[in-house]
Amino acid sequence: MERIRNDQIIEDLVLQNKRNADISRIIDDRGRPIREHVVPILDDLNLGIVRPHIQAQLFELKPVIFQMLQTIGQFSGLPTEDPRLHLRLFLEVYDSFKQQDVPEDTLRLKLFPYSLRDRARSWLNVLPSGTMASWNELC
Repeated sequence: MERIRNDQIIEDLVLQNKRNADISRIIDDRGRPIREHVVPILDDLNLGIVRPHIQAQLFELKPVIFQMLQTIGQFSGLPTEDPRLHLRLFLEVYDSFKQQDVPEDTLRLKLFPYSLRDRARSWLNVLPSGTMASWNELC
């Protein structure tokens, strides 16, 4: 229980620092034309999970996969949620959609972000780029 509390404190500090950085950037950007504000700055994208390379010729993530992830419920990181249950349910969905010539880690890493929301998704988004390169590192 103490670890969960410490994790929450750390997460709150990270989010506050991120908000402060965003405000500073907005203030510094006052002289930029509006059109520059709507163009995405790709350098700011944080990819905590290494994007796995897919060698299969016919790889497709079908909409039904995302619907099933929605059905089992996305994990938001609340203290009342069971992360082990979420992982078990996630793996059940994953097992239903294994694809030929696509390694397990690859498909799991591609799908996992879609199973998160709110605090859990924020946690994933603040991981340093390239932190998670395999399923074992993620779990």
